[in-house]
Amino acid sequence: MNEENNLEQPQETLGQALKKRREEAGMSLEQLASALKLSVLQLQRLENDEHELLGPITFVRGYIKSYCRELKIDTQAILALLPEQVEPAKKSKMQSFSRRTEKEANDNRLMLFSYFILAVIIGSSVFWWWQNSSPALEEQTATIMPSQLETSELAPAAEQLSSETEQLNAQPATSSVPPESENAQPATNDANVVEAKKPIEEQSNLDPEHSTVVMHFNEDSWVEIHDGNGDRIAFGVKKAGYVMTVTGPQPFNVVLGKHQVVDITFQGEAVDTSHFAKNRLAKFTLPLSE
Repeated sequence: MNEENNLEQPQETLGQALKKRREEAGMSLEQLASALKLSVLQLQRLENDEHELLGPITFVRGYIKSYCRELKIDTQAILALLPEQVEPAKKSKMQSFSRRTEKEANDNRLMLFSYFILAVIIGSSVFWWWQNSSPALEEQTATIMPSQLETSELAPAAEQLSSETEQLNAQPATSSVPPESENAQPATNDANVVEAKKPIEEQSNLDPEHSTVVMHFNEDSWVEIHDGNGDRIAFGVKKAGYVMTVTGPQPFNVVLGKHQVVDITFQGEAVDTSHFAKNRLAKFTLPLSE
């Protein structure tokens, strides 16, 4: 009967033997894990005989020896309970995981290289645009509005011509004047012309509706001018030696491409533009604000 009872009782496994010795020693899994520098999960798998989840057989034997050494039990007796063949689980999945990791690493390198190429292209485009934007602005040409510019430039000459014509038409009425009077007549006419010009200049100086700006271009330069009504009265590139006169209500909004090569007078007084930065567009208002 005793032999039959012994046969019916199952043999104690390695995990059961370890757990029994640990409980007899009064040590918890957390305490033993801290002493062995292992995780609680690893000790639980060892006590549950889940050896295939702990890695290669060499690792399993090392865990068992450390366990026995800490609890001071017979190592050889415990190792005798270890199954002969213990293979790590899901070996094929580990291989596939390594392949996936390698593929992800290759994809990451390819993505970084693509970002680098894109950054180089964007940087080159920005640099090219920055280099060409300034010359393009200075070389821009446009047609000046003929009706506005010609009227503003020719208006003073037309007024002078009409005044001289009226004086010449009035001259034949003095045909009976002696020779000395006839000789003196041209001087009188010249004096009348000078006197006729002065009121025009004085009127332009006093009346803000007829302010005058004169620009002498020593070199080619781009210019744009808007008068006080917001009308554009000058626009485009002026050649070297060109003298431009514009008239209109002030203030004038002026933009010059090369202000250092242009001499400017406003209402007969010189305008100082030396304080503007060179090699840049000069934007200012006439009369200049203090």
